[in-house]
Amino acid sequence: MKIFREKQFINRWWLFMFILAVLLIIVGTAYYATLDAKENTQLLVSIISIAIALPIVAGLLYLRLETRIDREGITTWFKPFGFTKKHFEWKNIKECHVRQYNSVKEFGGWGLRGLGSKSKAYEVSGNKGIQIITNDDEKFLIGTQRPAAAKEIIKIYHPSTVKKAPHEI
Repeated sequence: MKIFREKQFINRWWLFMFILAVLLIIVGTAYYATLDAKENTQLLVSIISIAIALPIVAGLLYLRLETRIDREGITTWFKPFGFTKKHFEWKNIKECHVRQYNSVKEFGGWGLRGLGSKSKAYEVSGNKGIQIITNDDEKFLIGTQRPAAAKEIIKIYHPSTVKKAPHEI
């Protein structure tokens, strides 16, 4: 059984700046809130603020988009957040192809996009993705840095959608 797996980490300077800002705000607020307090209170508040900040920082640093294509279908999610997991069985997919897109024009940027609408996207960077159209006409785009490999595996498991679609690569 052939399997396509891809892990894309968020590697952007603004993410690291955001993480640094979160840390500074949490620790700075705790410090200034306890400026006139006793020494034991300052230590306790500092420990609590770090205990709150560390899981947030770890989650953001560990954040990645994972995609798997196999004989069951296509699965994607932003780890470590389980609520973002999406699985599309082949029998529920009307169309599936790899295409080029403009993230800013089509979705307003990168990340989890289109929540609550019929056109959703999970993307980290780049301009190539796996376009899925379900039998219910819902659209879902998964960004990929390996479009050729994704296209080859889609040909194996869902050959009826290999036809050339608009913007397909």
